[in-house]
Amino acid sequence: MPSEFISKIIKFVLMSATLGEFSTERKHKTRGAVNMWLNAPFGTGKTSLISPLAQEGLAVFVHDYTVAGLVGTIKRTGLATIGEIRNLADNTAILEEFQNTPKTSRAILLSLMEDHHYSRILGFEILKPECVEEEGFSFKAEGTRLSIQLRASFIVLSMSYRTPSTLEEALLSRCIPVFLDASVEEQTDLFVKGNSLSVKGSEIRKAREELKGVSVLVPTRVRERIAKKYRNSEIKPENLTRAMWDFTRIAFLTAHERGENEITKETIEETEWLIKVQEIGYAKRTLTKTAYEIYLMLANSDKPLTASEVAERMKLSREHTSRILNELVKRKLAKKVQVSKKVCYFVEKESESEEESEEE
Repeated sequence: MPSEFISKIIKFVLMSATLGEFSTERKHKTRGAVNMWLNAPFGTGKTSLISPLAQEGLAVFVHDYTVAGLVGTIKRTGLATIGEIRNLADNTAILEEFQNTPKTSRAILLSLMEDHHYSRILGFEILKPECVEEEGFSFKAEGTRLSIQLRASFIVLSMSYRTPSTLEEALLSRCIPVFLDASVEEQTDLFVKGNSLSVKGSEIRKAREELKGVSVLVPTRVRERIAKKYRNSEIKPENLTRAMWDFTRIAFLTAHERGENEITKETIEETEWLIKVQEIGYAKRTLTKTAYEIYLMLANSDKPLTASEVAERMKLSREHTSRILNELVKRKLAKKVQVSKKVCYFVEKESESEEESEEE
């Protein structure tokens, strides 16, 4: 994926950390923050890409995923400590290897990603109620209930690819999925050019201050224009609503950059690049682990491969391999071509795709 698109998405994730809610005339409400799930195998420059954000104070790495470290410690006599979650208010949280975190901590973070709210019943009654109210954050422990409000955006990082499960589905409903594939082309590019973001800290801080607590009403005419853009997309129906809301969030942030306070026809046109990113991200993220490994094999190959060649390298049956390859073609992640009377498969390089677009 072109680094300019990754830079754009990360910029909008950072900008949106302080945003309030988006709503419709029918009072449907959703978060304003843009969240991103960056899938990047070891050696793809993920750390060099993300670490400078924390160094500039634009994001915070979450280090302690225990419930006590993340949320805090509550005793019958009252609140003992508030955890790391307090430092995330009006900022962007970076969650490394989220899939390996404890189940309870995952549930807390997933709730905060989607609703900016988390609550649970405690196993005892608190004798001394506690209430901490700060900008972008509140922590209440009263009676038998704990509740947290957190205004923040999230970048989820994962190195290993797993066959989709309930957890992956939960992340997909909250984040824009983006891939840094360990292809030969991308690795040589990384070695020569390095990996950096074109994000200016001063601009992010200014946008966060201007957008702090802002709620956005998205009228029907705007939603209709956005929906029209997705009628011919390759995104599965179950992912369409979340994809369109992410488009809406980024279209609003694009309008804000232009000095406008509402989504216009022009900003919708300007945001159209996101649809291709979403198509690729959702298509890859819903592959099985084996299918993704075959995709990477094709991406790294300097020539098209037959089903038999792929099957031999993967130590799979030809029939099973053919089904996976055809699924990749169906999802438009790979292409099929006839070479010397043999059916071969390949992944189109980004440079080739860009050249074709220019010719058209």
